[in-house]
Amino acid sequence: MKKILFVGAGMATLVASEKLARSGKFEVTVIEKCPREEIAYDWHDDVERTVFERNGLPMPEEGTYFLKRNWTFIPPSERVEITLDIPDEELDLSIERRPLAEQYVKRAEDQVNFKFGTTADSLLIESGKVVGVNAGGEKIYADLVVDASGALSKLRAQLPACSGVTLNPADSEIFAAYRAFMKREEGVPAPKSTNRVYLKHLGETGISWSILDPSGSVNVLIGRVGSLSKETFINAYRALKVSNPNISDVIVRGGKICKIPIRHPLSRMVYDGYVAIGDSAFMTIPMIGSGIANSIDAATILADVILSSDDLSKESLWEYQVRYYLALGADHMGVDVLKRWLLSADPNDLDWLFEKGVVGKKEMKAGATGKLIKLSFGELMSKLVKGYTRVPLLLKLNSVLQKSARAAKLGRRIPKKFEEKAVIRWQRKVEKLYLK
Repeated sequence: MKKILFVGAGMATLVASEKLARSGKFEVTVIEKCPREEIAYDWHDDVERTVFERNGLPMPEEGTYFLKRNWTFIPPSERVEITLDIPDEELDLSIERRPLAEQYVKRAEDQVNFKFGTTADSLLIESGKVVGVNAGGEKIYADLVVDASGALSKLRAQLPACSGVTLNPADSEIFAAYRAFMKREEGVPAPKSTNRVYLKHLGETGISWSILDPSGSVNVLIGRVGSLSKETFINAYRALKVSNPNISDVIVRGGKICKIPIRHPLSRMVYDGYVAIGDSAFMTIPMIGSGIANSIDAATILADVILSSDDLSKESLWEYQVRYYLALGADHMGVDVLKRWLLSADPNDLDWLFEKGVVGKKEMKAGATGKLIKLSFGELMSKLVKGYTRVPLLLKLNSVLQKSARAAKLGRRIPKKFEEKAVIRWQRKVEKLYLK
């Protein structure tokens, strides 16, 4: 019986490992560096509600989730606000991550061999092929290693250069975010909008948010691209408190910095004996870093591809990447183009685009949900009328949107069969696009 080893017990691992183990065709092991009671972050995150049904999975347990409220986006000057008006039936669920992970561990533990508190130190590579990992002084061999160990995966970084896999992301592709739930300041009235996101907060390359949590605390995030220095954090936190005086200095839970990818998916996710998934494959929505639903979808795709052929070669596993790109990854390539422009844009330009209504609810909803922004001729003309005093800026924005569409089109042109030269040519086109 072939052995499959998952590294990291995220949602992608929990879904895929159970499905593969229950087939009876594979011996499946999951190693996770944290103790069982500490897996996943101790907070809730937004998840597309339809992801469970379409993947044949049970809903989160009662009491571990609630209906997310609409986002309010605020540009750097804070002079205007845009609140989305997504109907309740389309809103995401905000789900407690740790209880959800435990629920899925319980589903899988009768079939999957879990090793909690076990850190994967390095890959085992023999004759140019991944054959397992070194973990806690033990060599764990496997026919396939599934890397779900995060955006800064040290396993991925150890792959040979000839693998074609991006070994390390650029600093501009990583988001360092402080997340904490703060006690709500007594006697301070609630703001008009509950979920407030500050774009390019203080003119810096990142965001901050203040969200009134149903528990009564205030959900605070301060994130910057690349890294988050102590000075940057303190200045942003003070400014956030001025705009949101309901935030106190008492931490209820959380209070740690995590690093997540904010870029398009890996242009190559598979190698001999190795496959990346979840944050290790950069499967988040580039605009906001959300990735739980994407990881669950990817897990089902990976399991289905493996079960359809029992072939663990990179040539066979390439089908997993193709399906993911056609379902999600291609659009995320386009969103990544827009995200990169927003991060580099002058804060005053962003203020103007928001204040003139050039950027509105439709555009912010698309970016926040990982969809491409598409404008009809009429919509484009309307924006030209609104922004006639800044035509060069509008032309630049239109150029960015066109490039975004080209990126998504290139993503959908991923070679449908694995042929080394064709894959390399496609990868080079992807890399060139983001260097422009």
